[in-house]
Amino acid sequence: MIKSMTGFGRGEQKFPGGKISIEIKTVNHKFFDATLKLPNSIIVFEDKIKEILQRSIKRGKINLNMIYEGKLLKEESIKINKSAAKKYYMELAALKKHLGLKDEIAIKDIITLPGVLDYSAEDAGLSQFWPKIKSALDKALANLLVDREKEGKATYLDLIKRSRIIMRSLATIKSRAHLNINEYRKKFADRVRDLTGGRELDMGRLEMEVAIFAKNSDISEEIARLTNHISNFNKTISVNGEVGKKLDFIAQELHREINTIGSKASDFKISKNVIEIKGEIEKIREQAKNLE
Repeated sequence: MIKSMTGFGRGEQKFPGGKISIEIKTVNHKFFDATLKLPNSIIVFEDKIKEILQRSIKRGKINLNMIYEGKLLKEESIKINKSAAKKYYMELAALKKHLGLKDEIAIKDIITLPGVLDYSAEDAGLSQFWPKIKSALDKALANLLVDREKEGKATYLDLIKRSRIIMRSLATIKSRAHLNINEYRKKFADRVRDLTGGRELDMGRLEMEVAIFAKNSDISEEIARLTNHISNFNKTISVNGEVGKKLDFIAQELHREINTIGSKASDFKISKNVIEIKGEIEKIREQAKNLE
């Protein structure tokens, strides 16, 4: 079943002397983008947490907030590599002189450079703390996925509805495609009679004009391609995995074909159904933006 990119999940893990609470909120985004708000003493596990998130969430903007209550953790030790900092300063000073710059070199320019700050997470208590974090994270992630799947199901039902509306309108267009040519034949014959004062028509010329019109207004290929795209659309929303980008592409193709039909057809009812189909395609594109 398809999944929405929007969801919320919460999990907590209690233990003697403390508790960890994790909340995860996700919204739509083109790519995987995780922002973690962690206690200072747990920030060393940031990459580990992101790795776990990415296994289950392929696309979306993720905001994770972790709250730790307790006194079991010690702050990890932070060491400054003074030798590396000095080398960076000397190189920056030389570069500044070479470029003729006047800006001062501040501590903030050096402190974030690779190898200057060393975070040590070797404390045994901190290492043993990971299973507690993992437990709370697993619970929050499980609840999040349930929420995303629930919204995904609602979106699936809406997309199926849109697909059926498009197919009904397309059936009407198909049923009137030949009438479009017949109406043109009649209108063209009436117009010629009006212009010639009711004289007998040159049937050969009439049929040639109708044949040219029929060729230029033939929408059978567009109808066939639209039908295939809808079939592909229905198959796509029925499978697991990432479908949002593919659905957006299919919607673009649907829009391309229905635009061509609209430009070729002169029948009022065909034009009316073209407008209805365009409206449904726009709704599909909006829904696809929120699917993983």
